Amino acid sequence: MNRILKIFKVLLTEGLNLATRHWIMQRISSIALVPLTFLFIFPFIRHVGLEHVEIVEIYKNPIRALIAFLFLIFTVVHFKQGAEVVIEDYIHSEKINRAVLALNRLLLWFLIILLGFSFITIVLFYQWSGR
Repeated sequence: MNRILKIFKVLLTEGLNLATRHWIMQRISSIALVPLTFLFIFPFIRHVGLEHVEIVEIYKNPIRALIAFLFLIFTVVHFKQGAEVVIEDYIHSEKINRAVLALNRLLLWFLIILLGFSFITIVLFYQWSGR
């Protein structure tokens, strides 16, 4: 465990340039998405066509909600990382580049907050209200 913490410390704070750190973090999000995709997509496919009440009943289970939440968060983060590469590679004006990268980060945080609020609402509100 201590070895893993050292690796993350090196990745996040020490000695690596920004591009290398970005590349490694994108690979980590890719690896995390593999099992989360299987855990989320296959049950999700089985639920297509169900009514809203039935879907809420399924996702008010905290474990299912957590898997869905993590899948969506990692997907949004991975998208943000990929979009950063495209922005940095194809937008050559420094001013526009910084503005679009800032918009990309803003979109990420907006989506994370929206997803968090949505899942908290489903899990907690529907648990407490008994619906």
